[in-house]
Amino acid sequence: MIRFAFAQVIAHRVRLALTVIAVLLGVAFVTGALVLSGTAQKLFDEQFATAAAGVDVTVRTATAFDSGMGVEVERDPLPADVLPRVADAEGVTAAVPVAKGAARLARDGADLGSVQLSTWVDEPTGAYPLLEGRAPAAADEIVVDRAAAGTLGLRIGDEVEVLGDGRTAARIVGLVGFGDGDGPPVGVVVLSTLAGAQHALGMGDRISEVLVTSDLPVARLQPLLTDALGDAVQVATAQDLAAAGREQAASSLQMLQVVLVALSIASLVIGSFLIANTFTIVIAHRTRELALVRAVGATAAQVRTSVLVEALVVGVVASAAGAAAGVLGAHGLRGLARTFGVLIPDGDLVVEPGTVLLALGFGIAVTVGAALAPAARAAAVSPLAALRASAAEAPHLGRARVGAGAVLVALGTTAAAAPAFGGPLVLLGGGLVAALAGIVLVAPLVLRPLVSAIGGVASRHLTGQLAREAALRSPRRTATTAMALALGLAMLTFVSVVGASVKTATGAQYREVVSADAVVESAGQEMLGGVHAAVFDEIAEVAEVGSVSRLKYGHWRDGETTSALTAFDPASIGEVAAIRMTMGDLSALEAGGVAIAERVARDRSLSIGDELPMTFARTGERALTVVGVVEDGSAQALQTDYFVSLRTYAGLYTEDMDASVFVRAADGVAPARLAAALESALADHPSVQVRDQAAVVAGRTQAVDQIFGLVSVLLAFALLIAALGVANTLALSIAERTREIGLLRAIGMGQRAVARMVRIETGIVCVVAGLLGSALGLAASAAGVAALSAVAPLHMVIPWPQIIVVAAVVVAAGLLAGVLPARRAARVPVLEATAHV
Repeated sequence: MIRFAFAQVIAHRVRLALTVIAVLLGVAFVTGALVLSGTAQKLFDEQFATAAAGVDVTVRTATAFDSGMGVEVERDPLPADVLPRVADAEGVTAAVPVAKGAARLARDGADLGSVQLSTWVDEPTGAYPLLEGRAPAAADEIVVDRAAAGTLGLRIGDEVEVLGDGRTAARIVGLVGFGDGDGPPVGVVVLSTLAGAQHALGMGDRISEVLVTSDLPVARLQPLLTDALGDAVQVATAQDLAAAGREQAASSLQMLQVVLVALSIASLVIGSFLIANTFTIVIAHRTRELALVRAVGATAAQVRTSVLVEALVVGVVASAAGAAAGVLGAHGLRGLARTFGVLIPDGDLVVEPGTVLLALGFGIAVTVGAALAPAARAAAVSPLAALRASAAEAPHLGRARVGAGAVLVALGTTAAAAPAFGGPLVLLGGGLVAALAGIVLVAPLVLRPLVSAIGGVASRHLTGQLAREAALRSPRRTATTAMALALGLAMLTFVSVVGASVKTATGAQYREVVSADAVVESAGQEMLGGVHAAVFDEIAEVAEVGSVSRLKYGHWRDGETTSALTAFDPASIGEVAAIRMTMGDLSALEAGGVAIAERVARDRSLSIGDELPMTFARTGERALTVVGVVEDGSAQALQTDYFVSLRTYAGLYTEDMDASVFVRAADGVAPARLAAALESALADHPSVQVRDQAAVVAGRTQAVDQIFGLVSVLLAFALLIAALGVANTLALSIAERTREIGLLRAIGMGQRAVARMVRIETGIVCVVAGLLGSALGLAASAAGVAALSAVAPLHMVIPWPQIIVVAAVVVAAGLLAGVLPARRAARVPVLEATAHV
């Protein structure tokens, strides 16, 4: 039977071609996603291992945690006496002081973006080999990594400005690399002398860390230095630093990895509809052939096995080709992600054997799994019944199938709705998947009236009536074909509605709460700051300014996770923002404590006077008293659920950069005049921008546009697979109906009429898919928005023009996929078709 199965694959290779392509595309998507994720992780591993390769241990100020939300915490500078104590310690051969921190580059008044400014250290202690020019020798000289120089258009000899604590004019004297490459996988590196970095960062004579080399084993050196320096200083090994850096960098890519893997699996699920249809039609067309095999002694199990072997062969061939295509496609995925602002490290792709095997396993499992039902149907027919049977489907669905589908729909709908009433958010995904599985089971029964109604519009003519009857004759096939397109459309609809709802809520909440006429923010929109503290004082001196208030952000450890908080001046924030309280008063923050969002108070059962344990990188665990509860909408407008005063913030954090400065115009001053005055006053600060509310809202929703835009483009890829399903199903259906088409031609139907009949059948399926996909997408969106509204205030917004356009495109893609099958049907030779058995 195995040789028989291989022979069948070869004999029906043309009919299985589109199935192979669908599996190939799905596996390529999975492989590309896994390769891209694995590559990013490997490059990060190499980056941080290389950075610490020439150092035995690093001495820096101790913190309770190293990073939060993908951002390294800022540490206090080391005490002045640490460097000589390290240098004099037993076994230390070198102690190199380093000053480093975040800064920005500017040239000719144009902001070039954020950089990591650090101290030049010669190899092998330093991680950056000199590739061109020379090392910096004066405080006004810098070197830049060659990759960034090429991207930013910088060359040796260029004059730039380093914007840190102040403005520092500097000249590029060299270009450096990183490991074997032209720069680190992520970020821009600028190196200066110790004095130059200290001056640019406003550190005086203080340092950030000490790089230590020793003749002693690290296991002995680390405890020696720890005992000598005390608990206020952290002695970290190269391995510790590499692990912390990898974890921090990888966290910034977690969302992308989840999106890529989820959508690649969705593509294979959509492809499974095509696979199931293909094998169902092929087996139906071979009913007499299989019956003959049964008649000469093959058992039902052998027939089932032969069909599954066919599926296995298709799965192996298509998955192998897909894995190879996915490796090449990873380059395209990386470029696509960057187009939407997602940072992906540069470097050669890393293809691990486990990645390829996992992708192959996915493809083969989906292919064989989709063929299980057709194989069971092939094995279930007796030889005598099969010899007499036609290829028509059974007229009714089994009661067990209908019952199981109804149960899954009910359970899935209940689970998806649970998060809106306080249930865990994870139930949303599980519920939607269960409901979808139930809909797939009952789709032939549910869609039959819809197919009949839509087909009735076209049945006024003979070709339309025949097309309608063809679609109704095979309800399972029609439903499976429609479901593939409908699923892709549903996901696109879900993304559109949730994205529009989040964007609308973000903008509405911000405009409702913030009354400032202008907002001064970093050009890079860093949440943790980017606006030097001196900018606030300069703004306050502008005559057109009526009131001004600043915002700062910080991270803190909340159990095993990291949360953010907002700091502001309770006395001035009310002049530029209307923060509504449900309990307490903002003025209570002046004496210390924390205000929390009402959802936090509800989830944690907290009230005014309760203690909230919070762990800060600089001070460790502190218990802050809850002094107020902020309405959720106001909390969302300020982007966090926790609020402290600037005075409390100063005692908890080293950072002194502002994230936003809210400005309200003086009486009688128009917003445009205020903006012009601010831009003039801040001309010496190219790293900050003056924005109106519309620009601020656009910045707040930029991340939403990037993520949902990337998802939409990737879903279009999944829809391509669904369109292939339409083409494949119609092509196989025409092969199955060769005799019927020949008889129609014999009694006078012309080629154009035959082609029109197939196109109308395609149109019926596509319109059904459009209606079903839109309905499913809107239903899933309602559940998703309701679930998210339990986390943050959110109302469902339906972008009807976008949804209509997407549905029209999906229907058009399906219709286009039916063009070639229609042409093929019209060209069926009459005599050959009527003789077809």
